[in-house]
This record gives sequence, C-alpha cells and structure tokens, in this order.
Amino acid sequence: YTMLKKKFDQGQGYYGWSGLTYFLYEYELSLLDQARQKKVDWSDLLKTGKDRISIEHIYPQTETVDWRTAFKGVPKKQRDRYGNSLGNLLLLSSSINASLQNDSFARKKLPKFDADGKTLRNGYSDGSHSEIEVSRCADWGPTEIHKRGIRLLNFLEKRWDLRFEDAESRDGILFINAIDRESP
Repeated sequence: YTMLKKKFDQGQGYYGWSGLTYFLYEYELSLLDQARQKKVDWSDLLKTGKDRISIEHIYPQTETVDWRTAFKGVPKKQRDRYGNSLGNLLLLSSSINASLQNDSFARKKLPKFDADGKTLRNGYSDGSHSEIEVSRCADWGPTEIHKRGIRLLNFLEKRWDLRFEDAESRDGILFINAIDRESP
C-alpha cells in the first residue's frame, strides 16, 4: 500500500508499478481458461520494437472532449488517479497502443480501416481476451474502472492466495475513491 501510495502521489499510480506487465499477463492467462485460443504468449512480453507489449490507458492520459463527458463531475486530480488505476490499464501491443492514442472508448472497441477497406488495426473487440472483456462494456468511465479494478484484485487474491482485510481495504488500494486516504 505504501509503495503504491507513493506511485500515486508521484502521478504514476499502478502504471509505475514494475510488476504490472507480469500481473496483466497472468490475468490474461486466467481468461484463457475460459477460451480456446491463447492470444498473448510469454515471448510477446520479450519482443522489442512495434511488436512489443505495452500498457494501454483505456481512459487516456490526455483527455479529449469525448472523455471529458464520461468523467464529468470528477475533479482533475481524481481523473489522473482513475487514469493510472489498475482497472484502467490493459496489456496491448505497442503498435496498436500508438494507433489508439486518445480515441473515444467506442472507437477503441472497433477495428479501423483505410479508404480501401483494409484493416489498419483491430479494436478491443477482436484483440486479447482482456481487450475483449473490456470491449463488452457499453461505456468506459469511473464506474467501469472501479469494477474492473476490483475484478483484477479478486484475481490477485485467488491467484497468489492473498487476502485483503475487508472490502474497504480492497477498495482503498485502488486509490480512486478518496484522494486523501492515508491507509486502506
């Protein structure tokens, strides 16, 4: 909790956590149990260049008008916390991540085509199991980030046989409900 609190105080949040890529990879593998096709392999995490795996901020670091609407009423400092909270981060190839940029959630979910109808990039709806899971949401905002964050923490508890003291401490480690909270 203390390490993550420092990361949030520095403006990085979970995005600055060195174990994030591995954690999201393990989560992706857990979703594979419910599917037939493996979409992300360990070797994908070791690639370099455009094919390497990166971390996507679903709600982007630089807000556009579409995103302002989704976060209307949420103070700026709190928006930054939502952006770097666990539930907002997604394992994604660097090339796709770069092409998504600050697109609206609706546009991120769908493939992008050129004038000839050739696919430039797949959307979340045709990506990894984690992307597909996220694409099933109608919208993306504070509620969805919180729900996914709790889902990921529940996975963490099950996968590594850890237990949060209670729902309040689990919620507190997401760092999105109370800006000045000092402990879970």
